[in-house]
Amino acid sequence: MEEMTIKFYWVVIAGLSSLTIGVLSFIIRNAISKNATKETVEAKTDLLEKDIKHLTKELEGAENKFAILHKRVSDLRDSSKEIYVSKELFHQTIKQLNEKLDTILKFVER
Repeated sequence: MEEMTIKFYWVVIAGLSSLTIGVLSFIIRNAISKNATKETVEAKTDLLEKDIKHLTKELEGAENKFAILHKRVSDLRDSSKEIYVSKELFHQTIKQLNEKLDTILKFVER
């Protein structure tokens, strides 16, 4: 009977030890995975911050290019207005010259 009790105690002690080791290993694994998750999240956060900075720089560059293009378009419009006025003036001058030539020709024909 004593032998049976001793064997029973050993089984109980072994079971409790096994359970304790299982619980401890679960706690340790859980702690390690949480730590790894924190590090992973921090690393991903750093990458996202770098991406945001890069995209912000690209956006600023695009805005600068847009402003330059807008200025060029405005300059082209202004210069085309000058060209249009010059063309109109040119046509008026040609009309005046044609009228003068017509008058001269009338006098010459008479």
